Amino acid sequence: MHPPKFIATLLAASRPLSLVGLLGLAACGKEEKPKAISPAEVENPVKESELTTVTITADAEKRLGIKTVAIKTDNVQATREVGGEIQAVPGQAVTIVAPVQGTLRGGAGITAGQRVRQGQTLYSLVPLPAERDLLTLDQGTAQSRTQLQVAQARLSRAEELLADRAGSVRARDDARADVALAQRALADARARQGALNGNTGGGQALPIKAPLSGVVQRVTVAPGSVVTANTVLVELAALNKVWVRVPLFVGDLRRLGKDQAVTVRPLNGGASRQGRPVEAPLLGATAGTGTADVFFEIDNADEAFRPGERVAVDVTLGNAASGATNGATGAAASTPALTIPAAALLYDASGGQWVYVRTKPLQYTRLRVEVQRAVGDQIVISRGVKAGAEVVTDGAAELFGTEFGGSH
Repeated sequence: MHPPKFIATLLAASRPLSLVGLLGLAACGKEEKPKAISPAEVENPVKESELTTVTITADAEKRLGIKTVAIKTDNVQATREVGGEIQAVPGQAVTIVAPVQGTLRGGAGITAGQRVRQGQTLYSLVPLPAERDLLTLDQGTAQSRTQLQVAQARLSRAEELLADRAGSVRARDDARADVALAQRALADARARQGALNGNTGGGQALPIKAPLSGVVQRVTVAPGSVVTANTVLVELAALNKVWVRVPLFVGDLRRLGKDQAVTVRPLNGGASRQGRPVEAPLLGATAGTGTADVFFEIDNADEAFRPGERVAVDVTLGNAASGATNGATGAAASTPALTIPAAALLYDASGGQWVYVRTKPLQYTRLRVEVQRAVGDQIVISRGVKAGAEVVTDGAAELFGTEFGGSH
């Protein structure tokens, strides 16, 4: 047996070895993380700033007709660009309905978008009898036929008596009138019976005329249809003047002058026109969006705008203290901002906005800019250029083509 002192020494010597072994095992059991792999690699990357400088010769500058203006800080009116909706002027849009039940005749050429004039006949309506009389159509036709035969017999008898000098001219004329009335009654009875069977020939017909000159907005029936009373046939609208409904933020209502006009622009980039404020019968409001509807009227003799069309509206705002609340046109509020001519702004294929700035003689640098809004023929720039820089106006598109190989 070993003495206790020997055993204690042996245990003390084995402790460091056990700890080292445990640390080694822990290190072997720990998995190494794989190196992250980039999903894409760009070889020989080139900075955007190294692609934006164009150096040309004096002859090329003259040939391209390059002109520059200094970027300046102007006081720009406070405006809002909001969306609007074109609407027909109330009272200038009508819905034509069938006055009675019957069968429509004509109207084959009436289509949406067609112009019509006031008094133009759109349809002819052959009336049908009341529903309770539909079952007696055959009986009514037979009765009218019998009445005509009796009237014709009386006429023949009156003519014979007049020929034998036993009758009077008045009796013959009365008999002729009875025959005419009986013939008309039989024709009407046959027309009503024929209309029920889909044949609208003959008989009386009510003309359906346009109450105003305008454009057909919607057609809801087809020729030859059997319609009931008050069935919508056609919707018309006079478009020489239209309204624009603009949902304006309620906080801007106090800054909108009472007689302040707006600029209405189609979304496809067409010509803009001025809109005059009008007193709408109701001022609608939407609590969820915090907006209230205001209305403006624009001249539309060329029918460039149609009801339901969405447009862009530029609203000029004044100071709240001198706005529409005092009954006068509010003084237009203005703020300093960097502006450049609209001709200086360029767009690339992805919609990026650029300008060329002259940095040295015969050297032009293309800079990316951020456009805030357009004010007339000026563009308000929020960042990208500094005041005093010479921006290219005439010849900017030619420089763009020169840089990318589109011009030689």
